[in-house]
Amino acid sequence: MPDGRIIRTIGEAAEYAVSLPRKIGNTEPWQLAARVLQEAAEHGGPFVFMARVCFAKAVFGEKPTPIGNPDGMKSQRWGKRKLARDR
Repeated sequence: MPDGRIIRTIGEAAEYAVSLPRKIGNTEPWQLAARVLQEAAEHGGPFVFMARVCFAKAVFGEKPTPIGNPDGMKSQRWGKRKLARDR
């Protein structure tokens, strides 16, 4: 969690979701996370994984994955040795 807490069970995740203000809890990511958490609690199995993914997206938001080299850093040239003449 952003505040440093660790959520280990479906019950703890549900408690966190219920404690949110209505303005945040009524957004689409949180509604989806609540539905999938309920399915995970009732049926288990693959719903647990989906609940984990949906809950993480609701908490942290959906950030796009950077493509290429966003920081503009030069790549490390591993295995490239310097010759004596280049030193």
